[in-house]
Amino acid sequence: MSRARPPWLVAAVLCLGLLTGCQALGAPGERPTEQAMTIRYHSGPGLMNHLELADALGYLEGTGIELDYEGPVAGGPEILRSVATDQTDLGVGPFQGATARVVSTGVDLTAVAATYGSNRAEGRTFDVVTLDDGGLDDARDLIGGKVAVNTLGANAEAILDTWFAQEGLTQDEIDDVALVPLPGINQEAALREGQVDAALMNGAARDFAMKHGNLRSLVRDVDLVGDYNGGSYVLRDSFIEAHPELTRTLVGVLVRAIRFEQAHSLAETRQVFARWLEEHGRSDELPVLESWQGNGIATPGGVLRDEDFELWTDWLEAEGQIDVDDLSIPDLYTNEFNPAAGERSNR
Repeated sequence: MSRARPPWLVAAVLCLGLLTGCQALGAPGERPTEQAMTIRYHSGPGLMNHLELADALGYLEGTGIELDYEGPVAGGPEILRSVATDQTDLGVGPFQGATARVVSTGVDLTAVAATYGSNRAEGRTFDVVTLDDGGLDDARDLIGGKVAVNTLGANAEAILDTWFAQEGLTQDEIDDVALVPLPGINQEAALREGQVDAALMNGAARDFAMKHGNLRSLVRDVDLVGDYNGGSYVLRDSFIEAHPELTRTLVGVLVRAIRFEQAHSLAETRQVFARWLEEHGRSDELPVLESWQGNGIATPGGVLRDEDFELWTDWLEAEGQIDVDDLSIPDLYTNEFNPAAGERSNR
């Protein structure tokens, strides 16, 4: 694939590459443990943040961990940049392919547990959504059209390019499909107002939009690649090395919250988290929470697997973003701190 990369994404990758050199020249190290106990993080819309769910469930009590929410961001590349540059500590849900791309530039980041995924059993999928009466039936109908995605160069673009290739579109035809970056909460309006022809939607934003009717799905990601963990919680290697016990505690509470989501009804999880949002002055997020149908993590406790990353390496190499021969998949993630790692990783 050779769709042009947006300037901001190119700049972000270059910045991350420069960061490696800065680290080698003796950039400031990790904060001391007493400060590091306050976990700084961004989050994206539409996903359950298991760190916040853990707090809502009381799992942080006695751990010494405090939360410092730095606000929402649009997508994984920005989340990774923030973690890599020590503006935050925990990356919440960047796409596995984006993590692989950044690590391939020499930035030391490691995925420690899955944040979201797609699986048929729960119906948690990415869908290419279009108007019911829009006259679109397959990938070829999108040539010359526009598709909304939450961010460029991440999960959504990888899914679409995979679909286009499987449908037999040539490279020129793929390049003739314009991808329009829009936050999930704005995609429905853009679709209904005719600003885009389709939208790659998932999670609460998709479910909320579908409730309003006159929309249908052209294809699901699981129809193309099967069940998978699409994004992870990510830490700096230097954070892990400086604070191994804190890392174990942090991943442990994340996994406990993931297990809670996987073992309890959506209504129970929504109720717990809704109360937390109200207590933390974020009641404006309640309408999205009401449509949340689960994060769709494909493995018990968010255990990570080679295949969660291997799924996208061919796409990344075709995009010219990585050299597969220079990338070690096992170096992208660790289950060392995940207490669920000894269990079966597939449901």
